[in-house]
Order: sequence, then C-alpha cells, then structure tokens
Amino acid sequence: MKIKTFIVDSFTNIPFKGNPAGVCLLEESVNIEIMQLIATELNLSETAFLLKTKKNHFTIRYFTPTVEVDFCGHATLAASKIILDKLNNQTVDFTTYKGLQLNAKIESEYIKMLFPLYETTEYIPNQKLNDAFGLENIISTRFSKDLDMLIIEVKDKQTLLNIKPNYQKVIESSETIKEVVITSRSEDIDYDFYSRCFCPWIGINEDPVTGASHSVLAKYWSEILNKKEMSAFQVSDRGGFLKLNIISNTELEVRSNARIVLEGEMNI
Repeated sequence: MKIKTFIVDSFTNIPFKGNPAGVCLLEESVNIEIMQLIATELNLSETAFLLKTKKNHFTIRYFTPTVEVDFCGHATLAASKIILDKLNNQTVDFTTYKGLQLNAKIESEYIKMLFPLYETTEYIPNQKLNDAFGLENIISTRFSKDLDMLIIEVKDKQTLLNIKPNYQKVIESSETIKEVVITSRSEDIDYDFYSRCFCPWIGINEDPVTGASHSVLAKYWSEILNKKEMSAFQVSDRGGFLKLNIISNTELEVRSNARIVLEGEMNI
C-alpha cells in the first residue's frame, strides 16, 4: 500500500517556521495501529489522516507520536492546505473522529477556518506544577475541561520567554492535565497576546504553534480585552501567527497560512 504523505508548516508563510504536521491522504480505511505507527515514524507533533467521503468532505483523525487526540488545530490547517492546494478546492469540510464539524476555505492570501470555541473555569494548580515551570506571581489560571488544558497568564512577554520547564516534574505534577498554555498580554501593536504551549503528557514537550489552544485563548482574552477580533503570536523557537475572530459563543474564525515543505509516498 502507498499513501500520499506530506509535511506542512502551519501558521506561517515561511518554510521551516510555524508548526510542522504530517498529512496522509488515504484512499481506503486503515486501522488505528497503522495510523499510530505512521505518526510515530514521522515523529511530528501531530499527523492528520484524511479519508474522502463525498465531494469537498473528509473525515480527519489526529495522532501524536504516542496517542490519538480529539482535535488539533495546526494539523487541520495543514490538511486544509493540502486539499485546497493539491486538489484545487475552494472549500473543504472535515468531520473528526468525535463528530466535530470543521471547515476551511481560501480567503485572499489566507486560509480561513472555523474552529470550536471553548469555555474555561477557575482552577488552582498545585505547587508542584508551578515549581516544574518555575512560575511565580501568576495573574490567573483557568481550565478547559473540553481539552484538559490549563491556561496560565503571566505578567509579560519576557516572563513567558524565560520559562524553562522541568518536563519530568511537569508530567509528575498532574494526572488530569494534558496541556499547559502560558500566555501574556502583548505590548506590541501587531499582536494582542502571546502564548507558549507545553504538552509532555502526550509526547510533545513544547508545541511550536497550537491551533487548539487558541480555541480556548480567544475567549479568555476576548473577555479581558473586550475585543472579538484579535491577533496572536506563539513565541516558540519556530513561532507562528493567528488572526482570530469570535463569531458566536461556540465558533471561532481563524485565519493564517501554511507552507508545504515535503511531498511523497509512504510505503506500507
């Protein structure tokens, strides 16, 4: 069996920046074990597997090198880039394994996607987690049960850049959290807020640019800044941008771009 396979850098216009994702275009269903082995072989933070069901519609599943996850924003953008560019589509719809409906379309120089928008509740992290990240003087902590994601606000961009986690201690600090997103308000005119995303529980120490986290961050910062339209930048080593627009209590428009950097076939 040969599977068309791509590597796409998401949330960037520049190759080797943003967040790389694998994309596999399936011609027929393959079992979960094969998908997991492929994702492990590619060893990217996520690999998306697409299977066409009807015109402009695909099922999509996401795998890290170690586990399947329910939703991944940057792999959705990567998958959208492949369908829109390689299959010359103007729009594409996806259905995730858990039934989440996603959409992407070309809009000027961007790809515009519809993502879910998630609520958060107050959360008090344990001291072990704070110590593992070296955090002091935390402004706020919130938890998204939908994604098992903890949001921590710190005072500024420099505090965010200075974080050097002890990943083994991070893993040992919680059995319920899957991701920690640390964020700060921006003082730059180009962006409204910054973030970094850490996911050692699912095999990714630091994710370069995380679409799913902005499904939580958008509502968090919208309430603080009293804005529906925002620009965000994830300040990992690779870095990447997202333009956000909250269109309802449950839906978020995300505009960004992606670059295809590798195209080939996986031999199974």
